[in-house]
Amino acid sequence: MSSSKSKDLTQGNPLKLLSAFVLPMLIGNIVQQLYSMADSIIIGRFVGKGPFAAIGATMPVLSVMIVVIIGFTMGIAITTARSVGAGDTERVRNIVGSAFLIAVTLALALMVFGISFAEPVLKLLKTPADILKDARTYLVYNFATCIGPIAYNMFSNILRSAGDSRTPLNALIISSVLNILLDLLFVLAFHWDVAGVALATGISQIVSAVYCILVIRNKNEQYWCRRVNVRFHGRIILDILKYGMPVAASNLFTSLGAVFIQSLINGYGTTVVAGYTAANKLDQLALSSVLSVGNAASTFAGQNTGAGKLHRVREGVRSAWTIGIVVSVVFGLALYFGGSYLVRLFISGDETETINVAVTFFKTVAPFYLLSCGMQIYLNTMRGMGEVVIPMAGSLTELVSKIAAAFLLSRAFRYQTLWFAWPVGWLVAFLVLTVYYYMFLWKKYKGFEG
Repeated sequence: MSSSKSKDLTQGNPLKLLSAFVLPMLIGNIVQQLYSMADSIIIGRFVGKGPFAAIGATMPVLSVMIVVIIGFTMGIAITTARSVGAGDTERVRNIVGSAFLIAVTLALALMVFGISFAEPVLKLLKTPADILKDARTYLVYNFATCIGPIAYNMFSNILRSAGDSRTPLNALIISSVLNILLDLLFVLAFHWDVAGVALATGISQIVSAVYCILVIRNKNEQYWCRRVNVRFHGRIILDILKYGMPVAASNLFTSLGAVFIQSLINGYGTTVVAGYTAANKLDQLALSSVLSVGNAASTFAGQNTGAGKLHRVREGVRSAWTIGIVVSVVFGLALYFGGSYLVRLFISGDETETINVAVTFFKTVAPFYLLSCGMQIYLNTMRGMGEVVIPMAGSLTELVSKIAAAFLLSRAFRYQTLWFAWPVGWLVAFLVLTVYYYMFLWKKYKGFEG
């Protein structure tokens, strides 16, 4: 892609390549989380604790929508990276054409599901009655505008898989600025409250998706689809499902686990829900940054596997660890020591009990971000190589361990010990993936390394 800022990850020093590639992804993930946090800051500071808690109560349900989207986009990303590495330009055009149709079909399905079942699902989660109406409103608006995140994730991942991590960052910056402006307009001027922040997010994500599509069309002409490419290509759909559905399935189970854990948290009342919601916003900022390291490792592995350079995949893992250690330590220290101050972005300083809930979460979870990072590096590297079963097993292992720990700890102790479920899940999955990667994976590829 000479006309774009894409990178060939099959040649050159892996650490330098990954560092340059992951930096825009890190910034992009931070920007994305910041504009999500802007919604919560405006609601929490200018509307109240109840609507703020209502948004938090919807997060497990929205995460189900997100993981379905991520499943398809991961399938598209891996398929694209392998095709780029193999130099198959026509196949990439077919992937882009298929992505348009997948985005529309998936959006319609999620809209119908989300709008129809929002309230029953929230009641099933034991959402407190005083925040149920706001929570339902927030969910309905998010599902109604889901074409935005679907299209953005698909086309930004196509760009990243081709080596362009800057365009998705630019799209996020544009989207973030627009989102904040619309938040202020819809909430402070129009008084639309939770509906306003949901609508602002939806509009902003649609704009970011359009931006990515235009960049592919105007600056990456060799990958832009023609009319003949815009159809469901059977082999490509099968590859997307092959690589993406295990991701979607494992992430879906993980999100259902989060739904179960959220129901445990909801049982402690609005104050604990609000404290966890505030902590979760900052926790997601850290985890999305860790995930960006894993996603970079996936693209690196995908391109080099497609090019037949398997020896570089192992070099990429070592380089990803170097970057991941820095990212994990920085965010871990920031939230462990500064969480009590950062959480005041969302909650008034007078809400001392709510702040204490969030601080307890940080003190328990933040020291273990490196485990999560290691898990993501091995998980996504194997996905990039085309491995299906073991990454799915690793994700399910994390889920089962986390749910079991959460259930036992919530029964035996107070909510404070519930937070240990997070590091327990990461540790067990990390051990499973590490053992497979070093003891079994490379035996399959012996004699095929270029």
